[in-house]
Amino acid sequence: FIGAKYPPTLPITNLRWKTWLTTFMVVLISASIAVVPAALRVPDIEPWFHLALVVLLSGCPCALILSTPVAIFCALTKAAISGLLLKGGDYLETLSRIKTVAFDKTGTITRGEFIVTDFSAADDINNETLLY
Repeated sequence: FIGAKYPPTLPITNLRWKTWLTTFMVVLISASIAVVPAALRVPDIEPWFHLALVVLLSGCPCALILSTPVAIFCALTKAAISGLLLKGGDYLETLSRIKTVAFDKTGTITRGEFIVTDFSAADDINNETLLY
């Protein structure tokens, strides 16, 4: 040991699979937190799923990498509960850049009849410029 460049280590510390074992155990614990209450038919299962996500994100060494897909998944789930179906996270990012939304209340899409009932201009455009 004296004069050696590095101190001797135990053989168990040189194993490369220890990181995989840690990740597997964190995923297993998180999955069991979510699945066991579901198997026992707990009446309110939503807090258990949230707790499983908290354990997964806090116990995993790559929590920052996992937080983005989890946030997108939560946003897509909330949108679906509200009645809005989106194809994926790319569309959420596109929606975040939208500044103005125009709704078709004329019946063009629903009835196929084109009738303009009212219009309004944005703040920087007056009605005369909009008409001509």
